[in-house]
Amino acid sequence: MKRARVYYLFAVLLSVFFIMTLYHRITVVFFAAVFVLPMFSGLLMLLNYAFVKFEVSVDKKIYDKRESASTVIRISNEGILPVPFIKIKIIQIDDNGKNANENIYALSIAPLKSVDFKNDIVMKRRGLYEVGIRSVEIYDMFGLFKFRRTLNIIEEILVLPKRILLYGDIGRSITSEDGEEKNKRRIGEDRTIISHIRDYAEGDNINSVHWKLSAKKHDAGELIVKVYDRPNETNVMIIADMQVCEFDDPDLWEESGDAVVEASLAIALKCVYESKSCVLYWYDAQQSCIVWYEIASLGEFNTAFNHLAVSQASFDNITAETILKNYEICDARNKIIYVINQGFDLNTADILSSLATLDESEINCLCIDLKDKKETSDFINELCVSNVNAVKFTGSPGNPGSSDGSDGSDSLAGTEGEFKSILNDFIR
Repeated sequence: MKRARVYYLFAVLLSVFFIMTLYHRITVVFFAAVFVLPMFSGLLMLLNYAFVKFEVSVDKKIYDKRESASTVIRISNEGILPVPFIKIKIIQIDDNGKNANENIYALSIAPLKSVDFKNDIVMKRRGLYEVGIRSVEIYDMFGLFKFRRTLNIIEEILVLPKRILLYGDIGRSITSEDGEEKNKRRIGEDRTIISHIRDYAEGDNINSVHWKLSAKKHDAGELIVKVYDRPNETNVMIIADMQVCEFDDPDLWEESGDAVVEASLAIALKCVYESKSCVLYWYDAQQSCIVWYEIASLGEFNTAFNHLAVSQASFDNITAETILKNYEICDARNKIIYVINQGFDLNTADILSSLATLDESEINCLCIDLKDKKETSDFINELCVSNVNAVKFTGSPGNPGSSDGSDGSDSLAGTEGEFKSILNDFIR
């Protein structure tokens, strides 16, 4: 456009020079043409724009992960004059089905014709995507003028994470001395049954104080609390740790984030099918707060599912440790706790070990480590020593993934079937 204006300025100067030197009728005609034609071209540009139509269509608004999505962006010229040059900024899903990118296209459109931008893409990542037209610029035939307009004709596509159905009982079993297999945690037991008593500790609920026994120790100034076998209606706690562990590879942490979401939802869905209540926690980076859903029915699960489906990975250093230490929203005592994260940090490992040593809660941790880092294996081994059921999933061929905290002799192919298999082993 700058070059066209330079040429036009040169034409104006040349026409003025001809008039001043040649004094001929043809020079006046040339001078008039230099001024009139661009104005006529500008008017045609505005007229052409009135006949240019834009359309964005998708075959449906909600897809399951790995389902094919079909989108069409159409620019039509419904007038009888050609559109010599138009530049359009559109949002399209890229070929790998993982991101929506802005692209700029320059084209011309013949009369009564249209140009389509079609995409048939397999959606490989959960989340909310935008498809449509952001803005348009139309130019006159000489390239001297342009008309720009922001359109924002956008269609939103929601890609839901996979729903993974698991088998097996979510309560773990232990073998007694007489060889009889018993449940370590039986969800839904009578909450009036006292498991044991102990000294009062900071953070204990005042309603759990055993006042009669405490009165006997009044002189010592000590309080005794009752520990019920099932003190709460909600007995399973699931923490989807959305904190990103790796920052240098966006594709890697997006894949890890999907795995965290799908594993957490799979455990929650299993609780629903087994008529067991649970609470699902995570940090929502968009809302900048910790959110949680109490889930006891399929409807409540679907509500949490739809929210977590669009929650993005976090870079705010809000980890499972942050949630577990927030006593106002999270009571970690006497629970079955599942922590799903993308990578370990020392603080998270420490609090999981501490909770396990109290012998009031059952602690389970699944670490999604697609880089298969040695320090993750070290954390896994340390947690297993602390009586934490810790598992690592590497998700790539040849990378050792350990389902029992051992040396990682099992090789995981990273397929959905193998991910489901390790989840089943993890919760049993």
